[in-house]
Amino acid sequence: MSSRRKSPPPVDPFAEREAQSYENPIPSREFIMQQLTDVGKPLTLEKIAEVLHLTDKVLIEALRRRLKAMERDGQLIRNRRKEYGLAKKMDLVSGRVIAHRDGFGFLVPDDGGDDLYLSEREMRSLLHGDRALANIVGIDHRGRREGALVEVLERNTHEVVG
Repeated sequence: MSSRRKSPPPVDPFAEREAQSYENPIPSREFIMQQLTDVGKPLTLEKIAEVLHLTDKVLIEALRRRLKAMERDGQLIRNRRKEYGLAKKMDLVSGRVIAHRDGFGFLVPDDGGDDLYLSEREMRSLLHGDRALANIVGIDHRGRREGALVEVLERNTHEVVG
């Protein structure tokens, strides 16, 4: 007989809002982010479903889609082990790219703050207007925060001619 007691399922403060929007409501983005903060480390889809006490296949598929959307929006990042973690906890910055004609560029953070300098090398796979996720790697010789590209979240240009 196990001496461990099962904890009651966590209560989503935004459950009512989600119930109005969806036929099969799942935990809100805010609640998922809070649970990941409480755990303190990245988790797989299965572990997140376990933490949220989701067992129905339909709800787990809806959770998978929500996590993908949160990843696309820069709220979460998925690592090589397919674990989801908070982008803010991983010192990652999401934002829009401003390209300069001389080859370098800047990442304007979604949440405001100072721009991140992107070297010519980092800009090779980016175009003006792309949304990207970057890691802060240090300060350049001019005193600007410098970033390294982690992932392109959304392409602004779908066709390049020439």
